[in-house]
Amino acid sequence: MKIILKLIAPIHRKFRTQKCDLFFNRLRPRRGDSLLDVGGGTGIHGEFGRMYRYFSVVQVINLDPQVIEEEGLKHVKCDMADGCCLPFRNRSFDWVFSNAVIEHVGGAARQQRFAEEIRRVARKGYFVATPNRYFPVDPHTLIPFYQFLSPEWQRRVCRFSPGYLRHYAPIDLLSIDALRALFPEATVRKIGLRMLPNNLVVYRCLDSSS
Repeated sequence: MKIILKLIAPIHRKFRTQKCDLFFNRLRPRRGDSLLDVGGGTGIHGEFGRMYRYFSVVQVINLDPQVIEEEGLKHVKCDMADGCCLPFRNRSFDWVFSNAVIEHVGGAARQQRFAEEIRRVARKGYFVATPNRYFPVDPHTLIPFYQFLSPEWQRRVCRFSPGYLRHYAPIDLLSIDALRALFPEATVRKIGLRMLPNNLVVYRCLDSSS
């Protein structure tokens, strides 16, 4: 299993870099702007460190405590909070970013709340990435069509996972239509593999002067 994860690590790194590139190219933030990363971190290989270094103010929130000790990231503040109930006022941050979190928050109602919170605290715009529900292989377990199984069957087969998720946990992958319903004013795109995109992103720039 560790061999498989090691083999696919460069692919995951490429996809995270692709997300960063799209974030900068489409939203065009300024260096003096602030960033809130909901449920994030610098990535397994530090791929999102590039984004953290760009902004003058960075706030990261997670359900679990996290400390970022990488060089050049002393300005990054990490706190514990629920992405479905952010402890910030409306329009508190210029940009809100979230990668591969919304599928883990716990069902449709909480996904709706998560989306509402991101839209609420963003002043200039937001960028949310998530795996594509209709990609045939679930990225958490690497089991084909795992996302279409009932919770009962997911519990049964999860232990055979060659991926990093080997104990059952609820995962609710989203489709393009589901993302459009959660973020009706935003742009939704497929990214990742060319022939069969494995990731989705939804983004919006609220401030045209940015």
